[in-house]
Amino acid sequence: MDDLEKFKRAGKIAAEVREESMKLIRIGEKALDVANMIERWILEKGGSIAFPVNISVNNQAAHATPSYNDEYVFGEKDLVTIDIGVHVDGFVGGDTAYSVDLSGERQILTETSKKALENALSKVKAGVEIGEIGKEIEETARQASLRPVENLTGHGLARWQVHTLPSIPNIGNKDKTKLKEGQIIAIEPFISNGSGRVREGVRTEIFSFEGKVLTRNRDARKLLDIIYENYKTLPFAERWLYDYMPELKLKLALRDLAMRGAIRGYPILKDVEGSFVSQHEVSLIVEKDSCTLLTPMKF
Repeated sequence: MDDLEKFKRAGKIAAEVREESMKLIRIGEKALDVANMIERWILEKGGSIAFPVNISVNNQAAHATPSYNDEYVFGEKDLVTIDIGVHVDGFVGGDTAYSVDLSGERQILTETSKKALENALSKVKAGVEIGEIGKEIEETARQASLRPVENLTGHGLARWQVHTLPSIPNIGNKDKTKLKEGQIIAIEPFISNGSGRVREGVRTEIFSFEGKVLTRNRDARKLLDIIYENYKTLPFAERWLYDYMPELKLKLALRDLAMRGAIRGYPILKDVEGSFVSQHEVSLIVEKDSCTLLTPMKF
C-alpha cells in the first residue's frame, strides 16, 4: 500500500465510523461509553486512532474528550459534536466531524455548519486563495445571523501530524496563500451563536509528545517512553494511560513531564457560557479543478 492509499484507507475508515457513530448520540447516553465505542470501532476496522475522539458539548468547541471515570451523560438540551481522527501507518487521512442537536431547538446551528462546509468545498481547487474559502464560510454564517469561530481553523494533514500548514480560516481574512494540487487538508467550519471566539478552559485531558527531557522521576521517564512508543507525535488522552500505572503516580508523572516541556497539554476550548458551537468537517485531496473527499459526507 503506497502513501496515498494509506491516506485514503484512513479516510474511508473515519467516514464509516462517523456514520455508524451517529446512532450513539442519544439523550441519556454516557459520553465515555461513546468515546470508547468509537475508538474501538476504528481499531476493529484496521485503523489507528489519530487523536482521542473529541466529544464537545454546547459551548465547547475542541479538545474535549472524556476523563477516565467520566460520568457525563447527554442531556435533552445538549448540542453534541463528535470529531474523529484515523491514521494508517501514521498517515492521517481521516479527520471528520459532525454535530447533533438533541434539543431540536438549535438546528439552525447544525444546518449552518454543514452548509458552510458544503459551500467551502465548492471553492476548493488548486490555485484558490485560502482566504476565499474562509470568506465563503463566514458569509454562510452571517446569512444565518450566526458567527464563525474566527480563532479556529482547518488545516493540513500529514504523516504523524494532525495539524500542519496550510491553515484554512473560517473567516474571510484575505489570506493570499494558494492551495496546491495534491495537498491533503481538512476543512472544518465552527459556527457559534456566541462571541465567535474560543478561550482555553481549565480542564485538560489531551496531550502530545514534544521531546525527550531529563528527569529524576522514574515514573515520568517510564511514561514518556510509553507515550512515544505508542503515539509518537500524535495526541493522546490521559484516560488511555491508566493501564500503565496507578492514578496518583500517573498524575504526578504527567505534571512533571508537562512542567519540563516533554509533553504539551491541550485545554478544552470554549466560547462564552450559555452559547452553542456546531462543527462539520471533512478531509480531502486538492485536485486541479476540484477536490476528492477522503471522508465523504452527504449534503
